[in-house]
Amino acid sequence: MVDNTERQATRERKGLSRMNLDFGIFLTTFGMVLLMEMGDKTQLLVMACASKYKTRHVLAGILIAIIALNLLAVILGTAIGGIKVIQDVVKAAASLLFILFGLLSLRQEEETASCSTGTSTGAILAVALAFFLAETGDKTQLSTLSFSALYPDSPLSVFAGSTIALLIADCIGLAAGAVALKYIPVRIMALISSFLFIAFGLASEWKTLRENFAVDESKALIIVGITAVVSLLTAALILIFQKKQTKNSCHPAE
Repeated sequence: MVDNTERQATRERKGLSRMNLDFGIFLTTFGMVLLMEMGDKTQLLVMACASKYKTRHVLAGILIAIIALNLLAVILGTAIGGIKVIQDVVKAAASLLFILFGLLSLRQEEETASCSTGTSTGAILAVALAFFLAETGDKTQLSTLSFSALYPDSPLSVFAGSTIALLIADCIGLAAGAVALKYIPVRIMALISSFLFIAFGLASEWKTLRENFAVDESKALIIVGITAVVSLLTAALILIFQKKQTKNSCHPAE
């Protein structure tokens, strides 16, 4: 009876310790994740999103994605890192979705010209999905997985450090995108945004084919090349159709 009471008391103490913030672990996680995120592709992704959506929508989407990513990392620990098939599927889907986002960003400009900006919920979810896919399996999420495994008794410290570091790094990208909009025309920013998304998709596709599916360099180059050609042709068709629609709207038939 005494042993059971002692074990229960020990479990309670461990439970309480998990909820305490260890400042040393917090600073370690914060510093490492911030350094790894600076200059990462998601900063450029945030800048691209800033050219399409309102700042508050981008910030909300980023926050949702960061919280979801870090909760997964801390709760699952290193377990998800060992499930290779999940990483392969997610990375393959991410590369195609990035290209799709790039093509849709061209259409978004047309919708903006016709005063249809879509719902705020749709914008937030689009940003959150793009950011979530970009960071899933990335070095910053894997570092959070590692820290959660290294400090299993301080999940709150790891979660807080990683979340704040990601938020600060990507807010820098968001601010840069917002400043750029003051000096660069919206049409140019839409084209830049489209290019960045498609470039991310092609780079992700190459990396996924080589590292996750072990495709040899020549075959991977052919596959990525075909994807690039199809993407560029589709983008050209969208721009041609958009130009025709704009011309028709400026000269309506009488």
